[in-house]
Amino acid sequence: MNRFHGVLTAAVLAAGVGLTSAAYAQAPQASPNNRGQGQGPGQNQGQGQGQQQVNLPPALQAAVLTGNPQAVQQAINTLSGGNPQQAGNLASQVVRAAEQMLNTNPQAAIRAAAAAVETVKNTTVQTSSPQQTESVVTTAARIFVNPNAQRVAPESVAQLATAAVQVAVATGNPTLTANTANQAVSAAEKILSVAPAAAVQVAAAAVQSVKEIPVMQGAPQTTMQVVTTAARIIVQPEAQRVAPQTVASIAATTVQVVSNPTVYQSVPGAAVTVMDNAYKAATSQTVSAVVPSAEGVLRRELLQIAQAPALNAGVPVDTILKGNTPDTQQPPQQTGGPVNPPNNNERLAEVVKEENKTKQGSGN
Repeated sequence: MNRFHGVLTAAVLAAGVGLTSAAYAQAPQASPNNRGQGQGPGQNQGQGQGQQQVNLPPALQAAVLTGNPQAVQQAINTLSGGNPQQAGNLASQVVRAAEQMLNTNPQAAIRAAAAAVETVKNTTVQTSSPQQTESVVTTAARIFVNPNAQRVAPESVAQLATAAVQVAVATGNPTLTANTANQAVSAAEKILSVAPAAAVQVAAAAVQSVKEIPVMQGAPQTTMQVVTTAARIIVQPEAQRVAPQTVASIAATTVQVVSNPTVYQSVPGAAVTVMDNAYKAATSQTVSAVVPSAEGVLRRELLQIAQAPALNAGVPVDTILKGNTPDTQQPPQQTGGPVNPPNNNERLAEVVKEENKTKQGSGN
């Protein structure tokens, strides 16, 4: 199982990095809509309102207006003179300028933001300018969650989101990583209908980023939001059709994440829903046809969860394995003495017994 999951994870990350700059050559610029950026999905704030106008050096301003990310990076490299701290400062200015022009020129804004994020991918820049690096990631996230950006250039938004998640992970800041991943997967869900392959890749990067122990321990509720959204994405038939292997990998990873006691206990009902959606995705005809081992991987993960002392009382694994939708409502608090929790081991024994009867009856 670990080998299967490791191979799929490697493929997912390679695919995410492999999204090329061709994504930037998209539809012609559309008429501006109302802008709104927030610190998280669904929390919109006006861009450029109440903010001081960013005045870039002339050469850098000209590069930003071209909408060519390579030209922007080249201008940053030239103006910084090889100084990583100065490169970080310039990248921060560029992404803030990009946010301010998002309403009037969303294509160029997304491309400029992508160049800024690419600049702070450099380890030396991250080390020399940690605050600027985090500022670039945070501002880029406000850009890729913007509905106007998503409508005009969904593929470019996906690439920007994936890159921002990668930089957030590299900073080693669990909160930044969780928040960026949450915004990225929220954007992925929004563009799923128009760019399903790109959406699935973003979801994969987001889920992989919150799999690390420091993130799960430091931001369990945000981590839960990430995997909950990702699980909603992978149950969609179109996501399964365009990327069945990636869907199988996401399914396994989301279950692993919610099996962490800290994450599970942050929102138990949501954890059960994630498990249910993951199992449904892995056992769908589309995914099973391409990744026949996916069902077995998820089954083993769920059986292990059922036997975990910290989770045993609350996870209706038998219901999930039967293909039924579990009740995610939390039971009322009991008073007046101890109550014996439901025994998952007994329930699973019944599931296995029923499966064996079915196989015997079918002659398998």
